[in-house]
Amino acid sequence: MVTSQLVAAQNCPILGPAYPAVTNIAAPKLTAAKARFEKALESVNRSTTSFAIQVYSAHDDEPIYSTYHTATDQVGAAAVGPDTIWRVFSVSKAITVYAFLARLGDGYWNEPITKYIPELADAPVRDPIRDVNWAEVTLGSLAGQSSGITRDYSLRDGSTVQSQIPGFRMLEDSEIVKCGSFGLRTCNRTEAMRMITKTYPWALSDQTPNYSTLAFQLLAYAAENITGESFPDIVANQLIKPLNLTRTSVPIPHNETNVVNYPTLAWDLDLGDLSPGGGYSQSASDLSALGRSILRSTLLPRALTRRWLTPATHTGTLRNSMGLPWEIMRHPVPATLASPTTTRNVDVYTKQGGGGVYTTLIGLSPDHDIGVSILTAGDETQAAFNTIRDTFLDVWLGAAEEAARDQAQATYEGTYASDGSNSSVVVGLSPGEPALFVNQVISNGTDVLEYVVDAAGLGGKKGEFGLWLYPMGLVDEGGEKGGKRVAFRGWPGVVGEKPSETCGSWAESDRLRWGNYPGDLYVFEVDQGGKAVAVENPGLGRVFWRV
Repeated sequence: MVTSQLVAAQNCPILGPAYPAVTNIAAPKLTAAKARFEKALESVNRSTTSFAIQVYSAHDDEPIYSTYHTATDQVGAAAVGPDTIWRVFSVSKAITVYAFLARLGDGYWNEPITKYIPELADAPVRDPIRDVNWAEVTLGSLAGQSSGITRDYSLRDGSTVQSQIPGFRMLEDSEIVKCGSFGLRTCNRTEAMRMITKTYPWALSDQTPNYSTLAFQLLAYAAENITGESFPDIVANQLIKPLNLTRTSVPIPHNETNVVNYPTLAWDLDLGDLSPGGGYSQSASDLSALGRSILRSTLLPRALTRRWLTPATHTGTLRNSMGLPWEIMRHPVPATLASPTTTRNVDVYTKQGGGGVYTTLIGLSPDHDIGVSILTAGDETQAAFNTIRDTFLDVWLGAAEEAARDQAQATYEGTYASDGSNSSVVVGLSPGEPALFVNQVISNGTDVLEYVVDAAGLGGKKGEFGLWLYPMGLVDEGGEKGGKRVAFRGWPGVVGEKPSETCGSWAESDRLRWGNYPGDLYVFEVDQGGKAVAVENPGLGRVFWRV
């Protein structure tokens, strides 16, 4: 055992859940969150804003919480409910990537787009500032908003709505955008590709994230050329039919009456081939079903889901990263709702959409197996949406964290002993600290925890030494009598120590080894009733039974 390589440990959370996700959506902390959430929603302007909100879990088909409201000043509008259809705009981007992954997997992400769109392969690169080097643009960079290409080629071009912007150059008639924007017909593929090949690059590919709706049109074109299927058919066959999304539409459902379609909204905007970037329509229940299926890995292999729900690059802010095409919000949460300080960061994978006066969002917290669907529309939708989104982060993430903590306490807390050998392990919780806490490990009369503490360089620190246990997602469902085995890894520290901004649990874990047996691995046997009955440490070569 190389003890000299153990650094001075800190209370440094391992990225990922602090506890196994709560499975009971009627858990008291989740139930209590409903009233807190409702109270916060009182600030939303209900006269001008309609909304539909669902909070859901991967462990139940019904929402944990739902609420619906129709703006009171919209006379004659259909009453908003779980099946009312909204334009979701750029939430479409997440649906597009999901459909691509369900049909083709992620093996194409490093392929250049020029391999699948001949028009781009033929586009010359005479000037690196003027011409996109399409051969360097991969399908993964398109999905991850890091392709370096322009945002749109026609959707918001000023020439579609006015003849001249003061101070800007005069345009020839051939340079004026005549399709693919508000109030105009859709562009056919020939027209679209002519404009796309004339766009300027925004940056080098894979250098910095930049928002691009065009990227998802190209991703859809690539999928069509790979499969020989139309992209609307791919979405229908891979997502809509398997998940029974009866209130989801790729074209605009013109004959539908249960829709949010006020005179000032952008309901009738037809994006044509640009729809994979923003043209889909969906109800709250369908959006939740979609998110629930991602958390459950209903349509994707679990390993693929894990790869998808990881950051691809950072943004210019400390609290936001980018995925494919996730807008990842890094939100601090406390160990309990009563704790005065936050203890770790939770990554929430979101995709926001907006057009006209619609603002929408799908949000997933893989740490907690929960998600949220937020659909808003109205004259003050952005302010209302921001309130709803921020309140979800503050209320529901904290509630889910504490509900999982309560579940972990009920499942794992206790003393475990090995008969006749003076060997025991004590597992519990420490107030204000994340994760399960081990404050005693004795094997054959030897205080193993004292050895670990000394090896970690913690001997000179005051306070209670111990190991914080983090679930690693490794679960054997074939346990005794219908139970399961759940793996945790321990990280040493001192109760009351604040985590360092430069702590490196990810780099320094798994150093405590003996004959290739891990010394920081604790494997709990959980019975069919959800109670841990034993814990094993392979390094000690011992099973401890619950007292």
